[in-house]
Amino acid sequence: MELTKPNRDFRKAIAQLYLLDPDFQQIETIAGSLEIRSYEPTFASLVRIIVGQQLSTKAADAIFLRLSESLEILPSPIATCAEEELRKVGLSRAKVACCQALAMAILEGKIDLESFAKLPDEAIATQLLQIKGIGKWTVEIFLLFCLQRLDILPANDLALQVAYQKLKNLSIRPTAKELIALVTPLTPYRGVVAHLLWYYYRYLHS
Repeated sequence: MELTKPNRDFRKAIAQLYLLDPDFQQIETIAGSLEIRSYEPTFASLVRIIVGQQLSTKAADAIFLRLSESLEILPSPIATCAEEELRKVGLSRAKVACCQALAMAILEGKIDLESFAKLPDEAIATQLLQIKGIGKWTVEIFLLFCLQRLDILPANDLALQVAYQKLKNLSIRPTAKELIALVTPLTPYRGVVAHLLWYYYRYLHS
């Protein structure tokens, strides 16, 4: 995973978001020019996202590094690797099962990652959600970080809730449901909102 500068289309979307809600412009004023998290849309990237479920970025990076040093992160090596070997790098039993199920689905042609760039969000979600252990958050992060979809909001993400509360000077952190309602008027730029709020959160906790 890398932090990169947004491309031209993303910058245009940022400009439109600022027109809809100027408060978000404060983030770049305070924290500097936006940098976003970016993955290649690959199996390895999806495994990295699965590894990161309910873990800090630092912990997930450490586990993923050990995993990548122990074997090539491709469907066949993951599918055939012994469970105990994957557990040794820090993966939980549930995440091992999830990664191996995903690998098998790709090898069997049930999931075609290469087709995702041309598919709508809902079609991608339908394919990925058939894998036990892949939930809404994992799909949303894949769409945001790997496919740069601009209208995805992982409202259950605590960092987004905290950053929105700080940005808007709210006395109480919004729930996922409340955050969705608050940000709905900013459609179709909710993914831009997410990236800005993550950037703001990283700045606040740096």
